[in-house]
Amino acid sequence: MPTVWQWIAGGVALYLLLLARSAWKQGEFKQFLWGLVTVIGLLTLIGGIIWAWDAARGP
Repeated sequence: MPTVWQWIAGGVALYLLLLARSAWKQGEFKQFLWGLVTVIGLLTLIGGIIWAWDAARGP
């Protein structure tokens, strides 16, 4: 039985697939990919800053 987090991840994946399909049909797939890369980059940057701050605090 999937956990709550697996259901959420599945829902997000399905939503992204539907967005990608819509962008493809409208001829805007490249813009969709650039937007996706931008969001992933920002989340990675924020996560890295939080990780570095937590690592600098020590145990």
